[in-house]
Amino acid sequence: GLVGVPNPSELFGSTHPGEVGAAVGCVLEGTRPILLEIQALVSPTDLAMPRRVGTGVDPKRLAMIVAVLGRHAGVALGSTDVFVNVAGGVRIEEPGADLAVALAISSASKGAPVRESSAAFGEIGLTGRLRAASQAERRLDECRKLGIATILAPAGTAPRDGLRVSAVATLRAAVGAGLDPGGG
Repeated sequence: GLVGVPNPSELFGSTHPGEVGAAVGCVLEGTRPILLEIQALVSPTDLAMPRRVGTGVDPKRLAMIVAVLGRHAGVALGSTDVFVNVAGGVRIEEPGADLAVALAISSASKGAPVRESSAAFGEIGLTGRLRAASQAERRLDECRKLGIATILAPAGTAPRDGLRVSAVATLRAAVGAGLDPGGG
């Protein structure tokens, strides 16, 4: 028979400290917040058209995130293949995962891990600005419940007791705040 999973975030939302190309995102599955590991691999290519391959993410959204990273965050991806995977086979259908996807790609590209014990959420606009994600309070509560110490979120996200919320306005600032340059 089937066995219920009381907290799916415990299954899907962890990375190994210092792991390059992995970020934890707090996304909504319906109305329930869940932590998911987003993995990315950035590899040089000789192809005329670099590949953008996503498993568990919308391919058009992935292409947009890659373009915004290159244009507004200074992450050069024009001559690289970019592969993104959502661990556990989960499919992300909401834009609140954009920031976690961008952090995983930036981490893989720069060879620097995402800061330890952190998670991210937020929608990325075409101008490089971060937009608020819906139900931010529920996302923050889920992160706190699972022991995440630092949350990277769009500016205007209200802080919560017991959490350090790094509220940033732009994708460039988020990449600077989210990566650990000494950890890679």
